[in-house]
Amino acid sequence: MQQVSKEEKRKKYFIVFICLLIQSITYCIAQNLQGQMQIPVSQSGVVSEVGFTLLYFSGTLPVFLNPYFATFYEKFNIKYIYVVGIIIGGLAFASYGLAKNSIMFNVSSFFNQVGTIFYSGLSLPIMMSHWFPGEGRGSALGIALAGGSIGNVFLQPVVVNLLARYGWQQTYIILGIAMIAIGIPIALLFIRFPKPGEVTKVEALDKKDIGQMSYEGLSDKENMKNKYFWTFNIGALLLCFASVAVSTQAIPVLSIKGFEGSRVALAGSTYGLACLIGNIGGGKLFDKLGSFKPMILSAISTTLALLIMAFMPMGSSLGFLIPILSGLTIYTLTSGPAFMPADVFGYKDGTQKMAKVGVFYAAGSAFAAYIFAALSSSVGLQTTCLIFLVIGLVGYILNGFSIIKSKKMFSPRAE
Repeated sequence: MQQVSKEEKRKKYFIVFICLLIQSITYCIAQNLQGQMQIPVSQSGVVSEVGFTLLYFSGTLPVFLNPYFATFYEKFNIKYIYVVGIIIGGLAFASYGLAKNSIMFNVSSFFNQVGTIFYSGLSLPIMMSHWFPGEGRGSALGIALAGGSIGNVFLQPVVVNLLARYGWQQTYIILGIAMIAIGIPIALLFIRFPKPGEVTKVEALDKKDIGQMSYEGLSDKENMKNKYFWTFNIGALLLCFASVAVSTQAIPVLSIKGFEGSRVALAGSTYGLACLIGNIGGGKLFDKLGSFKPMILSAISTTLALLIMAFMPMGSSLGFLIPILSGLTIYTLTSGPAFMPADVFGYKDGTQKMAKVGVFYAAGSAFAAYIFAALSSSVGLQTTCLIFLVIGLVGYILNGFSIIKSKKMFSPRAE
């Protein structure tokens, strides 16, 4: 195994820090602060509360263009893709403050997500795959993704103060300008791919298990004919229903189950801390164990969380396990779709594979919360949790089956 010099390691983790910084500021503003805006915006009458929640749906639509966006990385400098993404995202976020109706809000949400794809959704995993071509990619990705959780710690109070002082419209504009003013200099100064020969591909000495090996795999065109690729994607879609339902509905369910305001706030803080641990720890799990075993842990965690949601007594402290379990396995939705496509199906044409897998994750994420809420209203919370549990378990089984079959398919060629 080739050794990595201290200088190379310093360069690698400096890039991880830069990506974490962009996640903690630019990404966090764009994606994590809408909850604070929902009540002020809906109370203004510009958009109803139901209309506001549609932003989460319209914001997922650009992900379906990921296979097309992925071709940009072969044509353009990564630095300028980041810059364009930050400009689009910042202007779109600021435009929320100028919106006069639900249509304008949803258009802003669409372009906000387009920007996010270019400086985070696709770009971050691609950056990590270039700087960490072997061992360490999952850990680096997990650390960088943790920036979104870290940003919440200091940006959430900032938003509360801005709303109190300036109102929601100016707050949107101020934060959109901040995204551009902070993000562009960071991207221009520091974002880049490594130069030829600047990084060493490192494989761990103890990767004797097929599940932990890396391989080139099929080309994107060949992979489109691979039945296990599509089984994997269907599994990803279904498991997303369960995992996203737990992560988005944990706090509302605890409120229904009798948690008063202070306990709900504590549950929210607990979830934030668990997500921070889950992002960093999940990346290390993928690095050390491959894709299969971390997803088994995710399946167990999601199953327990849904069972607690279904059967916990009113006001029971057992409810705190829901945000803990969901947060600790948040890597299912963050590192997972970025790490697993190349790990399971090979690193050849890895960007295109990741983009296609991301479409199925996006579809599951787009509809999970809405369907959960609709079913809860019609058949009750307990039945809904059990329905989502069955859907999720089918997804995890399909996902695990595809991982095993794909690893066995390529094992003779494993490096």
